[in-house]
Amino acid sequence: MTPCDPRARTGKPEVANCRVAAPLRVTERVDYALKAVLLLARSTGDFLTTQTVAAHYGMSPKMLASVLWNLGSARILESRPGWHGGFRLARPPHTISLHSVVAAASNDDESVSPGQQSQILANLPGAGPGDGSTDLVDGFWHALDDLVQDTLAALTVADLAQAPSLSVTGA
Repeated sequence: MTPCDPRARTGKPEVANCRVAAPLRVTERVDYALKAVLLLARSTGDFLTTQTVAAHYGMSPKMLASVLWNLGSARILESRPGWHGGFRLARPPHTISLHSVVAAASNDDESVSPGQQSQILANLPGAGPGDGSTDLVDGFWHALDDLVQDTLAALTVADLAQAPSLSVTGA
């Protein structure tokens, strides 16, 4: 997220244009994490090496190793060194939310939990005079981000592993 410095653009503060939290970004790290936990969930408790996962998806083993380490630090994966070592899920897939996988892969120690963002937004000062379109668009992006965060929190690794394709419908 780039720092919000509206004075550099217009010469006056514009609080309404500052984002409270970064929107969901699907980085390569997040993509690697979701694919890795999916393969591990489908491997029924077997330990898989970094090389095995990387080869399965054509991933960079170096980046994957970093992602797997983050998932291990978040207690999503457990590792075992040695000849029959590797990684496996630390908990049953139905207990691991996709939100926690995304947060761990993003190395996001201070991730905004679902619902917290609305609470943060309620404490922002008013946007000031204008036609309200900035408020409407900003409100739309924040509502969309809340929906994405709530969906990630509701879905688990088991949901991802069992679904041939996911269809997400909004409320």
